[in-house]
Amino acid sequence: MKILSKLSMACAALMTATSVFAEPAPNDSTSVSVKQSKTDTVSRYYSFGRREVIVNNNEVHFIKDRYLSDDGDNGDHYNFKFTNYVGSDKFHPHLSTIDLGASRFSSKQLSVAIDDSLSYLDLNRGFHFSIGLAETALPIVKDHLGIGIGIGLKHDCYSFSTKNLKLGKDSNGHLTHFADSSKAYAKSKLRNTYLMVPVVLEIQPMGYSGLIIQAGVEGNLRMWSKTKMKTESGEKEKNRANLNMNLFSYNLVGRIGFDGWGIFVRANMTPLFTDGKGPELYPYSAGISLCL
Repeated sequence: MKILSKLSMACAALMTATSVFAEPAPNDSTSVSVKQSKTDTVSRYYSFGRREVIVNNNEVHFIKDRYLSDDGDNGDHYNFKFTNYVGSDKFHPHLSTIDLGASRFSSKQLSVAIDDSLSYLDLNRGFHFSIGLAETALPIVKDHLGIGIGIGLKHDCYSFSTKNLKLGKDSNGHLTHFADSSKAYAKSKLRNTYLMVPVVLEIQPMGYSGLIIQAGVEGNLRMWSKTKMKTESGEKEKNRANLNMNLFSYNLVGRIGFDGWGIFVRANMTPLFTDGKGPELYPYSAGISLCL
């Protein structure tokens, strides 16, 4: 628990630091030439939306807005002066997105079917939400092809069809379930929240604002999980105990969109529960994307 707590604190600090720079990525610059004294030098730069970190002559400069200066003119300076922009050749990925959709379970990888033996886990509905907090890129072909790397959060909420379903663990640490008839329950839910790190190959045939096609993988760190039951009288029961769910997992992700809107699909390749400690379930989700 101490290790998980430290990991969570470190991840939170990383997200806080990167989110300071995260804003919508424009499409009108790719490289920067920095003028110092009388010598022009080209700096290394790392962009986060409209924010940029410039490394020049072993100095690091944090730029609030690399497109607008203090007086509103392009190319003005913070600690130095921008002297050149090169059109829209710089590759910007689409990973600062908000995804909304449905979540379900399957019994096999890359499937949508669930075994009859797991019918007690049938869902009334499942809700998926994710948000990209920061992104960077490794360009391959100007503004048309590149590898995008990001960091974000995602949350899945599963509402079971069996409204009085209770999940727990037996004396051997295996997942157990039973229908609690001691009260009139109205809802039974399982919620999971993850830190995600996507790595995708993205194609932009028309440039940043046109058609985009993504495919890749996401690494996930489970940060919070809980079950929640609610009675018809409004009484709530919550359980944050570890139910043998995997701490680390990965899933495939695909996205296609146009002009800031699109659709996504995620399919877990790692089972939800630890091998031998729970049923073999693979979450998947699909829905709509909005690029920030």
